[in-house]
Amino acid sequence: MTKPGDTAPEVSERRRAPQAHDAFASFPERIAQLQAVLPMEERTRANLERSLTGIDAQERERFLATHGERLQDLATFGPAKYADFTYWAHRSALVAEWLDLDRSPPLDILDIGMGSGSFAMVVQSMGHRVTGTDVADEWYDELCRLAGVRRVVAPVERGADYRPVEDRFDLITIMLPVFHRRRVDGRREYWAVEDWRRFLAGLQRDLLKPGGAIFILMPLDKNDEGEESYSPVLAWAEARGATLGRTHPSQPIAHILWRPVEAETFAPDNRD
Repeated sequence: MTKPGDTAPEVSERRRAPQAHDAFASFPERIAQLQAVLPMEERTRANLERSLTGIDAQERERFLATHGERLQDLATFGPAKYADFTYWAHRSALVAEWLDLDRSPPLDILDIGMGSGSFAMVVQSMGHRVTGTDVADEWYDELCRLAGVRRVVAPVERGADYRPVEDRFDLITIMLPVFHRRRVDGRREYWAVEDWRRFLAGLQRDLLKPGGAIFILMPLDKNDEGEESYSPVLAWAEARGATLGRTHPSQPIAHILWRPVEAETFAPDNRD
């Protein structure tokens, strides 16, 4: 098994063949297409179908008519792909089930870097109260309106305290973040572990309810040659008491869950 810190060649190999998306198929048709590729458990199918009922059919038709040309022949890369609501809701439902959110009493959830709002849409359909945050983006604004989820414009800045709202939450989620990487002198650079420690400590202090949880779906790091490897955050998180996991056995380890989070969880000390 590939472990955090190792390269992940099986992921690079898989990503050489982009998977097309379909924004125009009806939701039942698209579910059947996905089922043919990767059979769903009844639990997942029920959660997926329920989440999609929140999208108004007439509003979706207007959306497709407005953006029809952009949504032809969608590839895996590029923001237009998120108009394939069924595909992304399916992925979000699998993560929500790993967290048992479909079997949980109603929670207050903050989804940082919500993107198109698919995860917020899915967990909202499970009865939770969700606030999502992200950078200003008209395309994602429109997708979130269609999904019926709350979106607050509040970018994450390296080294700065993050408190986009005055509320506190039972669960904070960070799904496939991109705010932790940037280009410096033409090369890709990621946050250091200490940047993450300070950021997470601030979330615990300012936004999390006592006994609350923090979940990160952590993407693989990629160098300028395109080689992928596990982020050092995974090994650090496990040393700080997090549970690590993955959505599917064939996928890399990506789940980081601290539950519960205490003030000591992200305290500076000599463990790092």
